[in-house]
Amino acid sequence: MKKILLLSVMIMMAICVAVAQEDVQDWRQVFPRHELSLSVGDPAFASLQRGFLFERLIFDRSNRYLWSFHEEDAGSWFEPLPYYSDYIATCPISVGYMFRLRKFLWLGGSVSYMGIFSKAYDARDNSFLYNHRETQIAFLPAVRFSYLNKKYVTLYSGVSTGFLLNFERENGCADVYFHPTFQLTAFGVSVGRKFFGFTELGLGYKGFIQGGIGYRFNANKE
Repeated sequence: MKKILLLSVMIMMAICVAVAQEDVQDWRQVFPRHELSLSVGDPAFASLQRGFLFERLIFDRSNRYLWSFHEEDAGSWFEPLPYYSDYIATCPISVGYMFRLRKFLWLGGSVSYMGIFSKAYDARDNSFLYNHRETQIAFLPAVRFSYLNKKYVTLYSGVSTGFLLNFERENGCADVYFHPTFQLTAFGVSVGRKFFGFTELGLGYKGFIQGGIGYRFNANKE
């Protein structure tokens, strides 16, 4: 009796392991594990984070500063007092890679680029002083959770935290600095299996909304 019971338990364990392996093999065969993507987002949040939108809302061209000028702040009454206006921000362009660790869990990251171009004027008479240029590169490790996994449709959410490198050039000077940044994806949808398109809604450096295209593949076989 004990031998029969032990044999039954061993058979049940073997069946469970076989079913589990079959499930793993099934989702790996249906869903490619590697993903490359190219996306474009809106520059509103990145501009707000940098402070350019704040400057345009608070100041105007005729009376740029709302406080009086003081010699100890300016250094000299004869030195120019610059302000920035008419900035142009490119849309954040991102290249990403994700690895499907489990059916619902993805790990990876992205690298984003954004350029900011503006002009500096003298606050006293609005005369042009020099050009201002910034090149921003954001590195964002990411985690993604997909809660609907169909062969051609995926719904997901995710979060990215990283840092931003900012290369600033103006008036013959250059500076480099960095600060933390993030991207929260509240809702994302991708359509397609190998070649796919996607749209994401969220909050962060890559924008409130972004969209792009991508390609999924397996390293061992197609």
